[in-house]
Amino acid sequence: MALERRTIVERALALLDEVGMDGLSTRRLAAELGVKGPSLYWHFKSMGELFDQMAEALLETALPAPDAFPNDWRAWLADGARGIRRAALSHRDGARLLAVSNPPGDSPHLNFAAMTGRLRAEGFRGREAVATLMSLGRYARGWALYEQTAPARPIDSDEAFEFGLQAMIAGIALQVPAASQPGSRAPDAHLRPA
Repeated sequence: MALERRTIVERALALLDEVGMDGLSTRRLAAELGVKGPSLYWHFKSMGELFDQMAEALLETALPAPDAFPNDWRAWLADGARGIRRAALSHRDGARLLAVSNPPGDSPHLNFAAMTGRLRAEGFRGREAVATLMSLGRYARGWALYEQTAPARPIDSDEAFEFGLQAMIAGIALQVPAASQPGSRAPDAHLRPA
C-alpha cells in the first residue's frame, strides 16, 4: 500500500498526542508507519513542512469559511479566533505546533487572500485586514499556549479569553471606522488603496 501525505499527517498528529513536540521525530514517525525514514522525505522535504501540514489539518475544520456570518465581520472574526484556540487545544502541544508552523492555506477556510478579501469587502484597508487577522490569530494561539504550559490558572480561562477577544474586536472596530457597524459593507472596498 502506497503511503499518502494525509496518512502521514494523521499519524503524526496521533503521535504528537502520545509523545509531544519534543518526542516527535521523522525516525519515530517512520517506525510508527512501518517505513524507512527516507520514505517520509519523499512526501515532506523537512520536519518543518510536515509541521505546516499538521497545522493545516488542525485548522481546516476549525475556522469559519470566509463567507460565513454575512455582513457581520465581528462574529466571523470571533468565531475564527475561538476555532484557532480550540484547534490548538485539541492536541498535546497543539499550540506549540501552531506557533512554529505556517499552514500553506490549501484548505478554502485557510486561504489568506479570501480572508483578507472578506475584510476588505467589509471596509478594511489591505494593511488593516492583514493586521487584524494576524493579531487575532496570535492572540488565540498565545492564549492556548498559556493554557497548555501554565502550571496553574487562577482565573476562568474561557471567560477571560472571551473578554480579551471581545475587547480586541471592539478596539479593531474603533481603528477601522468604515467597518464599525455590523452589516455596513463598503461597496467599493476592493478599489481602496492598501
